[in-house]
This record gives sequence, structure tokens and C-alpha cells, in this order.
Amino acid sequence: MSLSNEVLGYIHYAAFAVFALAAMGGALFLFFTKNILFGAYGLLVSLMSVAGLFILAQAEFIAVSQIMIYVGGVLILIIFGIMLSSGGKTRELALLVENVNNLWSLILAGVLMAGLSYLCYLLIPFQEAHDLVMVEDLGMSLMTSKVLLLEITGILLLVVLVGATRLAKKEEE
Repeated sequence: MSLSNEVLGYIHYAAFAVFALAAMGGALFLFFTKNILFGAYGLLVSLMSVAGLFILAQAEFIAVSQIMIYVGGVLILIIFGIMLSSGGKTRELALLVENVNNLWSLILAGVLMAGLSYLCYLLIPFQEAHDLVMVEDLGMSLMTSKVLLLEITGILLLVVLVGATRLAKKEEE
């Protein structure tokens, strides 16, 4: 017994809604929590949900890259930074974020999201998305016409490494 295309469409929309809500929920939890370790867990939920959205979009290679790079690399660096930066403090105080300005952070996040969305809209024509079927085509595209996106990703990873190093560095008082 096979499912009709209409039922599969509803399942696809329901899975999209679950992954999108989980990604937004994890991001909001990360934003509003005062415990940095719990924030890392919220980031984990958000990043894994984005990987699920990539799978729904039939971009399995990008989903695996998302899991390997961001969940496996960036999140582990953040957790190691948290563990190494708590030297000399009590456990409860080491994990608390002291200076959080939610209003300005939300405004900055909205402006950055709008700017990055517009930049992606300009750099990625939607007609080319169906041409990138094979991993070899994706690699050639990233090294030729989409090299700016590859460089932006490299800069993001560099910023994360510097941030993790800054977290791991002991405070000089």
C-alpha cells in the first residue's frame, strides 16, 4: 500500500514545521538563557534542526556538512571554551552570562538577518539550485562562481575559533 502524493505532501509540510519550530525554539532558548552551557544545548537543537531542513530540501551533502562542521566542530569548540574558562570560579558563577542586553541584541540580530538574506538573494540565483545535483558540480561551483560564499564561511569559522580561544583564555585581573 503506497501513500498518495497529497498525503506525502502533508507529511513533508508537517516535518518542515517541526524542524522550523525546533530551530527557532533552540535559537530563542539560546538567546534568552543566562546559563551559557544550556545556551550551547539550545544551539545544538537549532543546528540539528537546520540540518533536518536541509534534508527536507534534498540537500543531503549540505546537511552532513552542517552536522560535521557546525555541530561537530563549532559547538565542541564552544563547549571546550566553556570548560576551560571556568578556572577559579564556582560552578554556578562560571556558567552565567552577566551582561545581556536583549533589546539591542534582538535589533542587531534582525538587521544582520535582513542584510545576510539580501546578500544571499543577490549572490544565489534560485534558478541555479537545480543544476547542482552532484557533489563535483557543487565543489566546482564553490571554487569558481560562489567563491565569495566559501570565503565568508571560512571567515565565520575563523571568528568562532578566535571566540573559543578568547573564552578559554583566563581572565587577567
